[in-house]
Amino acid sequence: MLAPLLPPSRSDSRDLSPRAPLRSLFSDVHVMSAVPSPPAGWTRLPSGTTSLVACWTGGEPVVAAVGPLQRATFKPSGAVPLYARLSFHPGGARPVLGVAAHELVDRVVPLDDLWGARARELRHALTRAGGDPATAVRLLEDALCRAVGARADASARRALLRRAVDALDASALAPDSDASIPALARHLRVAERTLRALFHEEIGISPKRYARIARIRRAAERLATTSLARLALETGFYDQAHLTAEFRSLLGVTPRAYLAGARPSARPECGGATARG
Repeated sequence: MLAPLLPPSRSDSRDLSPRAPLRSLFSDVHVMSAVPSPPAGWTRLPSGTTSLVACWTGGEPVVAAVGPLQRATFKPSGAVPLYARLSFHPGGARPVLGVAAHELVDRVVPLDDLWGARARELRHALTRAGGDPATAVRLLEDALCRAVGARADASARRALLRRAVDALDASALAPDSDASIPALARHLRVAERTLRALFHEEIGISPKRYARIARIRRAAERLATTSLARLALETGFYDQAHLTAEFRSLLGVTPRAYLAGARPSARPECGGATARG
């Protein structure tokens, strides 16, 4: 997720529902157009999801797969003429992109590297669209529908993964719940080994890592409105010191430093593969 450190003052950022054939694979479509860069830049929080991103920064648009991010990154770039992000449901990325999710962890991979000529054709079509948001989204969805149609479905596997992810997301809101991986495997009636393999192939990170990210994202969302001691209690950390250590590990700064404006290291958000973290 790209999040401005200061909210945009314009109302040209919006969420759309994916086209019907894609709803089982994508959770949402987010579009920003003519958005000025916030004075402090942009931060992408740790995330267990994979997205397809298209961004226009002058010249031909860049289209890339953005994999799960284990630690926060900072993007200091300027204004965004047009930015579109299509977020995959758990298990939705591989049928579309053609690679296991673990190959995308902590990386931004140009779609050309995954699709070859089909990606180049898509970029040329997006260039001809001239940065019109509605046309850009339609072209992206057309290309995705064609990609999905060429691959076998595995809906039962994705359904199991969605149940697992929903359980881990819910545990970030219920600090007293048993969020251990053995407990999750028992709840889903699968072997722990099966669960770990499922996460590795379809999300890219382990269930334990996914749970850590879900919990720290929940803490980051409430950081400005809740004391650290209370936040630690309500988000399932042992104490304030544990919350601070986890915050530093995944976001690169302490909670208080983050609120004061300190940011993690910069990495590219669109175009070019990032180094593995």
